[in-house]
Amino acid sequence: MRRLLLPALAALTVAGAAALSTTASTAPAAQGARTTQEVQAGATKATHKYGTHPRQSLDAHWNASSSGPKPALVLIHGGYWYHQTDWSSSAERFAAEGFQVFAIRYRLNFEAGWPAQRDDVADAVAWIRSHAADFDVDPDRVLLLGSSAGGQLATDAATHGAGALRLKGVVALSPVASPYRAWNDGNTATDAKKRKLRDNSAILARCYPDSDDTSTTLHPSCWDTWRSMVSKNWVDPADAPMYLVHSEDDFVPPVHSKDLEATAEAKGVPSGRIQTQVVAGSAHGGSLLSEPGVYDRIVAWLKSKA
Repeated sequence: MRRLLLPALAALTVAGAAALSTTASTAPAAQGARTTQEVQAGATKATHKYGTHPRQSLDAHWNASSSGPKPALVLIHGGYWYHQTDWSSSAERFAAEGFQVFAIRYRLNFEAGWPAQRDDVADAVAWIRSHAADFDVDPDRVLLLGSSAGGQLATDAATHGAGALRLKGVVALSPVASPYRAWNDGNTATDAKKRKLRDNSAILARCYPDSDDTSTTLHPSCWDTWRSMVSKNWVDPADAPMYLVHSEDDFVPPVHSKDLEATAEAKGVPSGRIQTQVVAGSAHGGSLLSEPGVYDRIVAWLKSKA
């Protein structure tokens, strides 16, 4: 049994706690309360709580609709599960395409171990559905778009529970669809990003992957935690369609998504329901939206599913 009780983890936790302290000082206090609101170029932006933890909040970007409810697009940021990245400009861009957009935050790996992050995605989706009328949202037309670590949360949320979230579609940019693969890749890599991804995968799991760790006396098996984080282990024909994008030289390589796609088809998911696109270059995560044609293809795919 190899639990994470390391000086390095302690240092990361201290740094993370400081980051949390900064966030908490400005975080909304009352669940469901609108804490900030502004109107820009016809669109309204507001921050809301979907849970009690300081991270469990979302920024809603929406336009009042006179033609009926619109689809909801939930954005899930990346950052190695360890830090929060800003998707406000992308949220505004997607809102201009006709989606009601919700950029969510979730508990980071130093704050809570897996599966807290996947649970946060599910809770945010449930909150959006329960407040659909407030945002002119069609609760039956909810889509996810995640980047990097957020891509893993999107694919895991989509595959967990055989379509339990009732999603219309999932887009993932450079998804870490297998943190276990990221762990193994990081062990042999000199690339600092791959090694950082390895280390943060272990912090997320709260242990190193070890197939011999089957203890259930005081805690669930470490190995079961790692299995739970790998999206392909839970694919089902009832899952939402997925559109997965990587670059050729992405530090999260395309094999993450290709393996998910192949496993899904082997388990009876119709061919083409999960699609992997690989573009030239080395762009990662949100940077892929700036690659020629990628943004337009993603918008067209989302609209076709909504």
